[in-house]
Amino acid sequence: MASPIRFSTHRTPTRNILVVAGLVIALGGIYLVVRSNGAADDVPHVVLSASQPSPSPFGAMPQARVPAEVENTATAAAPSPSSPPPVVEFTPEEASASLRALIDKILARGDLSPDEVHAFQARLLASIATRPAVATAVENFYHGMPAEQAMERDILRSLLIVSSDGRSIVLHEANAIWSERSEGKFAEMYETYFNLPGQAPPEVMGHALADLKSVGASDVRTAVAQLNFIGTIAEQKNADVANLRSDAVQLLNQMADTQDSDTVRALAVQKLYRLSSPAEASNIAVAQLAKGPYGDLVRETINSVSSGDVDLTPGLRTALTTAVRRPGASAEERQQFDQLLARRG
Repeated sequence: MASPIRFSTHRTPTRNILVVAGLVIALGGIYLVVRSNGAADDVPHVVLSASQPSPSPFGAMPQARVPAEVENTATAAAPSPSSPPPVVEFTPEEASASLRALIDKILARGDLSPDEVHAFQARLLASIATRPAVATAVENFYHGMPAEQAMERDILRSLLIVSSDGRSIVLHEANAIWSERSEGKFAEMYETYFNLPGQAPPEVMGHALADLKSVGASDVRTAVAQLNFIGTIAEQKNADVANLRSDAVQLLNQMADTQDSDTVRALAVQKLYRLSSPAEASNIAVAQLAKGPYGDLVRETINSVSSGDVDLTPGLRTALTTAVRRPGASAEERQQFDQLLARRG
């Protein structure tokens, strides 16, 4: 199953989060935000895990329908009365100015209709596809946006990812972030590489492991992005990555036991599940639940059983039953577990 790109904005006021959420949903994707300790009231509910990305480039990105105006740019015959009007392509200067105006409009108004978004996206992608100078202008515009404009950068990524030319710009920016060591944008870089298995420079994986080991998870969004990226080790078979596997398992075990953030702890456990056989993962789950169940861990474990990453052994069934009956268990946990048991018969 395709997984969503991890577009998230850490500690952002609710109004702006919902603005971007509406935009990305309009584009056919999913906008995920990371709940930070001490800011739980500022953001909507968290979705922690994602299924692993597809082996094909950007197969895991939100696959919004490519607007018909873009699909038909190169091959369209004379338009029929029912066809959409031809796209009027941007010049490089118009592309940069229009991107800035669109983002300003979204942030100022707080709303933008799906039709307006799709029309702009169609024009932008058609222009990128046929005019290299426009692609360069968009690439430069994206690269020039500072790390502090994380939400605006996510908006632009959402506009670009539905076409191969747009995805090339997104990948180019991730590579630039790494080559320039722009640490303030590393979360975005890891998110992109997570959705492009095999496209990251080899040394990025080692950096992600070393950074989490030495610094910890002071920035929840970056930690989540790093953990998702580290989890791609499970899908890679080359010898260099295999040598990092034991380091990853050691680090994930450490994070599962020591992190203050339940979000990060539970995601570390979920990656341990993926780096283990389903039978081994079941034993890990029982051991983690025995240390003290918490909502994120319970939900991650149920999701991992549902995906097949963890075997639902009798011992794990008992541990989950006890966990969802604890006084602090949420209705969501109990419902998820009941649904899992119903599917299993």
